[in-house]
Amino acid sequence: MTRLRRALVCALMALGLLAASAGPALAHANLLGSTPALNGRGVSEDAAAVTLRFSEGVQVLNKSDISVVNGRGQRVDLGSPHLLKGDARQIVVPVHHPLVPDSYTVRYRVVSADSHSAASAYVFAVGKARLGAPIQDGTAGLKDTSPTAVAARAAELIALMLLVGLIGFRLLVWSPAVATAAGRGLPAAERDDALRHGQRLFWRSFWALAVLAGVAETAVLAAKSAVVFHTSLVGALRDPASAFHLVGVSRFGDFLGWRGGALFALVAVAFFAWNAESASDRPTGRRDLLGLMGLFGVIALALLAGQGHASQAPLAPLSVATDAVHLGGAAVWIGGLPCLVAILLRAPRLLPEGGRALASTALSRFSKVALWSIVVISVTGLARLAGELSSPVQLFSTGYGRDLLLKASLLLPILVLARRNRRLVAALANGLTPTTARLRAVARTVQTELAIAMGIVAVAALLVAQIPGRA
Repeated sequence: MTRLRRALVCALMALGLLAASAGPALAHANLLGSTPALNGRGVSEDAAAVTLRFSEGVQVLNKSDISVVNGRGQRVDLGSPHLLKGDARQIVVPVHHPLVPDSYTVRYRVVSADSHSAASAYVFAVGKARLGAPIQDGTAGLKDTSPTAVAARAAELIALMLLVGLIGFRLLVWSPAVATAAGRGLPAAERDDALRHGQRLFWRSFWALAVLAGVAETAVLAAKSAVVFHTSLVGALRDPASAFHLVGVSRFGDFLGWRGGALFALVAVAFFAWNAESASDRPTGRRDLLGLMGLFGVIALALLAGQGHASQAPLAPLSVATDAVHLGGAAVWIGGLPCLVAILLRAPRLLPEGGRALASTALSRFSKVALWSIVVISVTGLARLAGELSSPVQLFSTGYGRDLLLKASLLLPILVLARRNRRLVAALANGLTPTTARLRAVARTVQTELAIAMGIVAVAALLVAQIPGRA
């Protein structure tokens, strides 16, 4: 079995273990306690309200999402649940009183501070009444852990990463590689051809990814709207008023709006840069505008970090910043992989004289960028791991910790592939110009690396819906 096949087998085994060992994904706002207590007996008939205490701040988007019903399913609450003043972790639900001896069901559905929906029910008994089974109100609609919701989050993350990676590749790899190859004998005509082809491919890819990012953000909004308002994805798309309400009153909506603003700014700057490059006789791009585009892309990624687990971790600002750097490093690495494949396959064909030399120069430069990206990902990943787990034991005693270990294990096949290319990269540093067949072989390896990286992103989108060990 070749090293390439062994790497694929390792990746598939890790994904299989993840699927087999992952427990049910739970919401992140846990109900820590309540008054009356869960399964409480002998509750006073004079109880005037039910109080729910959660592990983190929550929001009630619809008054009907929290209700108290008697044993016959009749509502006894006043229909006015509200957050306790000064404490967003507690919800007070006034009820009609006195309560007659009976079994009562408290049903709730809230949106947590890290943008996930939590729904459940519990019972308590007044006086000498027996506890009955909870009376559910129906939980139809999408869940945060539904395949559709997970796919929407994965598409959003992939689109943003590819956008940032594309811009980073042009700034950090492509332009310097062309300049280096030109200094080593790349003919001026082929240099200009390379820049023109690269420029054209860059903008085609950028606009396609910009559209994908917009579609993905719309899908995320529709999915979250379906979760919150108990409907299907199609139903949410048919009812934009609910989505507008969600954006207007929730923390999730705030971050979605800011992220949309960052993407709009990115597209506006890109449009200006695109027109400037189209009107110029020189095929080189303006690094200042590309840098500004990259900045807005990184801001969009940082806003993803700001609405997730990191925002509720200890030292939240530092955790959010660390998570943003983590995502940025992953974007530069993952987003650069398809760009590198395009160069390895296209350059030798389009540039007969210097194409192989240009491709090898780009490969050498990207290898250095990818190495530093992996270092950043590893260091920030360990820092975030410390913030999400209370002790190292939770790596093995909690589903969240075990899944993190399995997610990290997907990097092992990538390290195998990197070792496979190490000798070639070392030879390139000594001036070796590889054959076209060798470059194609390297491109296949990079494609495998990209496929595994996409798997890591998909797993990350799935794990977002699980409870951190610290909770």
